[in-house]
Amino acid sequence: MNKKVTLQDIGRKLGLSATTISLALRNHPRISRETKERVNVLLEELKYQPNRVARALVTGKSNLIGVIVPNSSDQYYAEVFRGIEDVARLANYHVLLSNGSYDLEGYADRVKEMMGLLVGGIIAAPPFMNEKPRLPRFWQDLRESGFHIVLVNRQLDPPLFHQVAADYGSGVRMAAEALASMGHRRVAYISGEPAMLPIRQRLTAFRRAARKLEFQDDPQLFENSVLTFGGGYDAGKRLWSRLKKKPTAIVSFSDTVAVGVLRYLHEQGVTVPDEVSIVGCDGTAIGEFTYSSLTTVCTPMYDVGKQAFELLLAAIEGKTAGPQSLILPVKLTIRESVGPALTQRKAS
Repeated sequence: MNKKVTLQDIGRKLGLSATTISLALRNHPRISRETKERVNVLLEELKYQPNRVARALVTGKSNLIGVIVPNSSDQYYAEVFRGIEDVARLANYHVLLSNGSYDLEGYADRVKEMMGLLVGGIIAAPPFMNEKPRLPRFWQDLRESGFHIVLVNRQLDPPLFHQVAADYGSGVRMAAEALASMGHRRVAYISGEPAMLPIRQRLTAFRRAARKLEFQDDPQLFENSVLTFGGGYDAGKRLWSRLKKKPTAIVSFSDTVAVGVLRYLHEQGVTVPDEVSIVGCDGTAIGEFTYSSLTTVCTPMYDVGKQAFELLLAAIEGKTAGPQSLILPVKLTIRESVGPALTQRKAS
């Protein structure tokens, strides 16, 4: 590997000081146009890469931002990150990505590491468990410090930090109402673990809608799953195996889990949607290609990322006052995995 070129190396070749080179790189008016041109020509020849952390130390400004998500391989956060990175690049910002943790202390360590790299701000999805969390000391200090942070996929009430999320509660309600309109009343729900805030909010929304729509009140209709295809498969197996009276529909908190459920039902010879309807949440691309294609609550994942960066940039530039909360609308996409309840088809 070639030795990294420094400002001192460039200065020696041009007979200039490192300070002059640094000022030329920042287009300082004290430096002549001719000198700036000489520096730029040599930079291209030497393929110079600036030390962004060192520049931040000198200028007090950084074009680096940090992004910390629970799992960067998760389809939801992968799409959120794509939205962040696309608009960050247009604004001449570079993005550092880190996987977080499911405990607040571990997550705080990731935030501290990012801050140590002198990022200008952080977009994060910390593992808050409820809408009104009791913040540990680190998070209280962070909030009071003025450091710029934007939460994604977290909807606190009231907002304690800037936040961007989708209207998950409305999405789950729309799914429940669509099933009710097709005659479904025995509807199962698969929630997630660990029970992060958005998972709890979706479950609360489903329970509220189930009461309003007079779904059957049976605690055996509720199951939990980890956020993997295998977790969905296992949750579907537990749910289907223990119920003598089968549900006519199953709603999952996640497309990933719903795909696992579909796989299990297919292996058991259960036809979807003839015997049971399946609904997911998120609107990830895989739902279009399952057999049967997955009905889902589509969340604007890319736009969540895009809006999060734009909100962070506004905060960095001093254009915001107080925590801002952006809740983006969702839509229900009906595909092959839902149909009329079996009891309704028999009646007709």
